[in-house]
Amino acid sequence: AVAIDVSNKASVSEAIGQVLDRFGRIDILVNNAGVLGAPGWWERDPPDDDDWDLILAVNLRGVVNVTQAVMPHMKERRDGKIVNIASIAGRQGGPDVPAYHASKAGVISWTQSNALQLAEYNINVNAICPGVLWTSMYERLTARRTTFVPEAEITGLKGRDYFDKMVELRVPMKREQTP
Repeated sequence: AVAIDVSNKASVSEAIGQVLDRFGRIDILVNNAGVLGAPGWWERDPPDDDDWDLILAVNLRGVVNVTQAVMPHMKERRDGKIVNIASIAGRQGGPDVPAYHASKAGVISWTQSNALQLAEYNINVNAICPGVLWTSMYERLTARRTTFVPEAEITGLKGRDYFDKMVELRVPMKREQTP
């Protein structure tokens, strides 16, 4: 493992350099960093500038930074796979964390553009858009979401009860995804 701050180009460059020094090449890149806001985001409504800045820096610009650092190596070899972890949030808006939704929509668009740009180099670029997963990040989000969801069956529910009811109402197979 190599520690990396995807929002910092110097950190990205150093990490990619370490990987190339050790392994000589990069076959696949999975962009999976993501945040919902700056520290304390769950207590703010609406999100402030620090939330927007951090979300866009990590969730969108981070994907751009790491992809651009890896791209020349893959182009030179004329081979590679890039997988960007977006979110269902990028395909549908939401009232609770608009910067997160916007950042993930940006990842989807970036992915589509890269797929077109890199196809001639035999580099495959895709995005995965997971739905709702019970994680510590989602657990914090449930405190905010209870005030936004219109379904009467969810109103007033908190935490895991909220999540379970959301899965029951919105997921066709009525079962959750797991990390």
